[in-house]
Amino acid sequence: MNFLNRCFIIIFVMIICSTLLTGCNYQSYDTSSKLHISTTPELPIVRPESLASDNVVIPYDAYIYDNSDSEYGSGLLINQTQNSVIYAVNPHKRIYPASMTKILTALVVMDAVESGQISLNDTVVVGKKIEFNEDNVAILGLQPGDYITINSLMHALLISSLNDCAVVLARYVGGNVSTFVELMNKKAAQLGATNSHFVNPHGLHDNNHYTTPYDLYLIFKEFLRHDTLLQIDSKSKYNISYTRNDEKVDVELNATNAFLSNSFEMPTGYHITGWKTGTTEKAGNCIILEFVSDETGDKYICLVSNATDHEALYQNVSDMLKQIY
Repeated sequence: MNFLNRCFIIIFVMIICSTLLTGCNYQSYDTSSKLHISTTPELPIVRPESLASDNVVIPYDAYIYDNSDSEYGSGLLINQTQNSVIYAVNPHKRIYPASMTKILTALVVMDAVESGQISLNDTVVVGKKIEFNEDNVAILGLQPGDYITINSLMHALLISSLNDCAVVLARYVGGNVSTFVELMNKKAAQLGATNSHFVNPHGLHDNNHYTTPYDLYLIFKEFLRHDTLLQIDSKSKYNISYTRNDEKVDVELNATNAFLSNSFEMPTGYHITGWKTGTTEKAGNCIILEFVSDETGDKYICLVSNATDHEALYQNVSDMLKQIY
């Protein structure tokens, strides 16, 4: 390389360095422009700030009380009035909700009622046959062509936990079950229940149908805000009817909650407002309910999942309430 070429390269480099150091041709960032970020599954879900103030916050790695010898998989006892945790075992453990799913089903139906999309007095004509892939499924026995009101379906859903009624409600509100389930998952996410995934409106077992005790607490809190749902839950028995081939069929519903049916002694000093039970082979025996202290008026949400049997479930709830002082 000759002398002139070397000089040219040195001068060129000096010009570039001078430009960079002095900031010539620098483009300022336009703060008014929007930053576009592609959505990926790895991004965390940000919950509204109000969730932290309106609900008890249990850190993901927190165990208020952890007893490995407990007779159930997970449990919660929360003082609603004081927004405090009294007892918690595996509050963020993934569980199968079984028929506790129906509290979310009822919420989605109530959204449709309150928005004017449907009415509790609407009469539904049962469409295609309702089938389940399990034996001994609790059903009302609805058949294609039967007529029944939304009000009757809601009572059957919550009091006796009848699974075919959940399907009929889902079809009526969503147009089909799949669309209704999308509404369920959307509602759960809005309530902060972001560790849940639902695939049906009744809770019969599916490996991809799951929640956590804490998520159910968030969903149940919303359930308790609806007077219509609490009025239904207050009944230990209720008579409904539907029409088949122009003939009226009367049915007496009985509550699946053993405290209300008096098959298990109610804890002294409390009364129940809202509740929902659930039982499948994989979920075990489950219940979520709100107790109110007759003495102080304090409200408590209690949840037990995966209890070994029916009797153990209610004994565990009673034992848990003894943690209240």
